[in-house]
Amino acid sequence: MEPSRKRRKLHYRRYLCDYNEPLPRTTRYRMAKIDPLDDDDESSHSDWSEDDQVSNNKEASLDYHTSSDSDATGATVDSEQSHDEHANCDGVVGASMDSENGHDVENSDEEEGSLNDEPEQQALYDHTTSESDSTGVSLDIGHIVEDCDEAEVSLDDEHEQQSLDDYTNSGSEGLGFEHHSSSHTDDYDGGDDTTSDSEQMVVNDDMMRSPLYQGALVTLGQTILLLMAFAVIVGLTQDGLQTLLQILSLILPQDSHLPATKYLFKKLFKTGKYDFHVYCPKCCCVLENNACKRCHQDFDKNELMKNGNFFFTLPLIDQLKHSLETSNLGESLNYRKTRPTNPDTISDIMDGKLYKQMCKDSNLKKDYSFSLTFNSDGVPIFKSSSFSIWPLLCHINELPPNIRKKTMFLTGLWFGPKKPSISTFFRPFINEMKTLSSVGFEWCSNAKIVKSYVYAIICSCDSVARAMLQNIKQFNGKFGCNWCLHPGERVEKGKGHVQVYPFHEEVTERSHTDMIKYQRNVGTGENFGVKGPTPLSSLPFFDIVSGFIVDSMHCIDLGVMRQLSTLWFDSSFHKEPWYIGTRANEIDRKIEQFQPPSNITRMPRSILTRAYWKASEWRAFLLFYAPIVLKSVLPRRFFEHFLLLCQAVYALQTTCITQLELFYASQHLNEFVLNFETLYGRPHMTYNVHILLHLSDSVRNWGPLWCYSAYSFEGCNGFLLKLYNGTQSVPLQIVTSFLLLKEVESMGKVLMQNAHPRVQQLFDTVVDGFNATKHVRRVNGTVFFGHGCSRALDLYEKDAVEQFLENPVKDQAIFYHKAVYNSQIFLSINYRRKLKRDNTLVRRSDGSVCQIVGFAKVESHTGCEHALCLVRKCVSKPRLFLQGYFGESRCQIKHVMSISSEFAELTVLDLSQLSDKFVVYRQENSCLVCLLPNSLERD
Repeated sequence: MEPSRKRRKLHYRRYLCDYNEPLPRTTRYRMAKIDPLDDDDESSHSDWSEDDQVSNNKEASLDYHTSSDSDATGATVDSEQSHDEHANCDGVVGASMDSENGHDVENSDEEEGSLNDEPEQQALYDHTTSESDSTGVSLDIGHIVEDCDEAEVSLDDEHEQQSLDDYTNSGSEGLGFEHHSSSHTDDYDGGDDTTSDSEQMVVNDDMMRSPLYQGALVTLGQTILLLMAFAVIVGLTQDGLQTLLQILSLILPQDSHLPATKYLFKKLFKTGKYDFHVYCPKCCCVLENNACKRCHQDFDKNELMKNGNFFFTLPLIDQLKHSLETSNLGESLNYRKTRPTNPDTISDIMDGKLYKQMCKDSNLKKDYSFSLTFNSDGVPIFKSSSFSIWPLLCHINELPPNIRKKTMFLTGLWFGPKKPSISTFFRPFINEMKTLSSVGFEWCSNAKIVKSYVYAIICSCDSVARAMLQNIKQFNGKFGCNWCLHPGERVEKGKGHVQVYPFHEEVTERSHTDMIKYQRNVGTGENFGVKGPTPLSSLPFFDIVSGFIVDSMHCIDLGVMRQLSTLWFDSSFHKEPWYIGTRANEIDRKIEQFQPPSNITRMPRSILTRAYWKASEWRAFLLFYAPIVLKSVLPRRFFEHFLLLCQAVYALQTTCITQLELFYASQHLNEFVLNFETLYGRPHMTYNVHILLHLSDSVRNWGPLWCYSAYSFEGCNGFLLKLYNGTQSVPLQIVTSFLLLKEVESMGKVLMQNAHPRVQQLFDTVVDGFNATKHVRRVNGTVFFGHGCSRALDLYEKDAVEQFLENPVKDQAIFYHKAVYNSQIFLSINYRRKLKRDNTLVRRSDGSVCQIVGFAKVESHTGCEHALCLVRKCVSKPRLFLQGYFGESRCQIKHVMSISSEFAELTVLDLSQLSDKFVVYRQENSCLVCLLPNSLERD
């Protein structure tokens, strides 16, 4: 068979399987000239009867879904029904059949230059498509191409500029890459050769801003944005998107101009750039022209991709420029200048000692310049496979906290069964940061070209990743601490030995200069755990020691707190004096009585299910539940020792930390670590316990713990796991979906201007993930939920309102029971839904505790609207509930208080005066409340 003929034949089969749509007239005209059989096939099939062909159709039927059995990891196994060893070769996804008019292969080749009549063309097409299964995928009609290896070559020759999307369908175990070009049809857009001119759709700006159809509330552009945002957020498959568009095309009027196919639909979006890198499996060096310069060996690029030897990078400068110009982030960069500051307090990263020093030494002090916190951690994607992703994420430190945590940038994505090579994976990021810190980049802010310099100054990750990035020994090796030269020691524990870190009065701190010296002297002497150079040493203005912070999520919540609970409740310690596992049921009954606010997303669970607790549940147990439920359960000396940790961690998590509070927190942590060995024994002096000594230094250098904790990065990792379907082309799906969603958000800033309120609300609901609410009223930054109740103010209410506003108001007002202010949810005591949470008790800015009675929208005689909160003040001041003495340290748990259950007369407040909320623990005659450390950090 001639190469040109083979190419058209394979193209015909791909068309049928990928699209399952009628061929354009010109394409059918070309296909009718091609006989679907090879010369070798004629003799083997010419004597078959029609009945034999039909019976063999059932056994030899083959499509891209059923030709292989796929396990959960994406591994493929040849189908047992395939009666030919070449049946599963790449490109064989369509049907092969004899010509109905009896022409053999040789005659068809000779007649290739002549044109068959149109009825014969249509008969060929109809016969082929009639054998499709219920999913619309063309099935094999009894013939299998035997020269598929040659066909692969011819296909590659036809597409010399083959895209990455075609590479990713080449087949892999665990990767999800399969030998079927139709397995990732969303990336194979069909090309110009598969779409006729009549099917091309031209959409201009006027059409995007015009109504979807006559009388519609939504424009064409808004509809397209809503559909794409919905498809990405909910993880809609490509077939699901195609079906949704087809349903809408049947429902909507013909003049709606909504694209009817996913191909035309996705052409309207231009996603950002990404780069694809394949590396050597031996030395992890990035290949150049399919060759490794270090190993001097050539490799098959497709084979390396099957084994997962690749990663993606997304240019950071493009993402930054795009977000700053389209998402109004440029205006938010003024936060570090407009925020309230106090030289004696630490309230954000900008108050840290090292940040201030860096502003003096670099261009960070200039307007529009900013810094980054970056993170990388492994995330498993399959339960039955070792394959995982390692995203490289970062966010801008100078943005307001509520925006900072939501605005994540994905700069790299490693995928494979092994941990990444830091020198390979981080090299593109480091090279780009060198350019951004020295040259900067220009972008448009309010019609003015400005320049920004960018610096990566903080790295937030767990202990395993931190040692990889610093290129030092792990915590279970000698000199495994990331911040000091504590050697540790090996002690016996159970049937083996563990590395422990006993308390030492004086330990030499690591420094950036010493780390560089140790990296250069590897192999020539004592290097104090340093294994060799790390590429992060060349990151501009990044301190290889102090640039890494102690992450509270991994060190405290998943580390020390979980370790303490194991000691207290695990039956293997039933002979120890601290064991309280026999009173677990009593503790559970007390835990059930807690009512956390909506800021804490997870309700308290039984201590018996602690093996399944998340990090946020351990944090809530440490700060709120344990100080109350363990007071009369845990032996006193162990309980008061635990209070040292509780108070110190709470102080370092607060919104604003004074220098005195930082000093006491550091003192409490030293006392906790010093006595941990005395109480629990040396074998339990773990690395997590040791690095509590470095916790206060992180706060002193870079601000409170919530500024750089891994919770926001872990939340983004969980979001990335929702951006792919199945097991095919997982990393490519994640990268393209992430960039596509960024494009949708930026386009929404333009297309959603002057949108109908219902349309704008629905778009915010889909993009931000909030629940749709039908009735919302916004008044001066406050959002009221529900219909509201319009009634006249009684005498007490009107007197309180006018006394607060110092102006007369109208008699009529609208009352609500639910409101949101500054991203905080508040409820009244009359809220009809009885919830297990408590959002009614709040603390005023003057420190008093109030109970919310309701919310009111009142109007003055001048027509000005006011959003007010009606509250009753607690009759008594809050009293401290817990304090203890451990050694020379006096520990007062200031955030756990006892209040009266009685409340005074009605008063009126502005919602801006509601500063904090509580975790509530109700008793018969009193109520215990635990003040949240901040309202900025989310689970």
